[in-house]
Amino acid sequence: MKYVSAVTSLLLVSTLALAGCGGGDSAAEDPTTGDSATTETPAETPTGEAPSADAPATGDAPAETPTAQAPATEAPAGSQVYQEPSGLFEVAFPSGYEFQETGSGVVFVSADDQFGGSVDFGPAQGQQLTNDQLETGLKQEYETRLTEVEWQGTEVQPDGSLRLDWIGTDPQGNVLDSVSFVEQRGDNIFILNLHGINAQYANYNTDAQSIVNTYRINE
Repeated sequence: MKYVSAVTSLLLVSTLALAGCGGGDSAAEDPTTGDSATTETPAETPTGEAPSADAPATGDAPAETPTAQAPATEAPAGSQVYQEPSGLFEVAFPSGYEFQETGSGVVFVSADDQFGGSVDFGPAQGQQLTNDQLETGLKQEYETRLTEVEWQGTEVQPDGSLRLDWIGTDPQGNVLDSVSFVEQRGDNIFILNLHGINAQYANYNTDAQSIVNTYRINE
């Protein structure tokens, strides 16, 4: 799989918990203003509304969340369903995608190598992280692992997950037009990454929404 080395460079849940807990309180500094901002911790019980995987709107804000959709819909005909061996999550990929287990999740890529991503999970080490801590930890790790990264927007989704829109360059020189969803469920942190790979994310909106619609975390 051509893109495995690039995607696995972002598998970071094992260190995210430690990075996110550095501040120890629920207020995080807004990187755009330098001010402190507080975000509510996601509710333990999701609302039943699925997150949006649409491409970011023009400018520095994520696309508006559309009308609520049913979570974890049935995989479309021809999809390839992946179930994590211990049953923690499942997800389906469109026809033609390749995927590979990593030991802490799965990486996947389209047939044309221009869209892909990963699901990664790991223990929260007994800590209950706030949205601010999850966002701060993810940003710190990606800023370390990527050559360049530009954060475009952060938005709490109806299901309680946190969506971050960004564009970055990985160590192999691939430009990633990306959306990441991060959330804590029980004592596990889950990250779903979706990337346009040297291509615009918007060109793969249909594939992205299909993947998000079939992504289910089993608690």
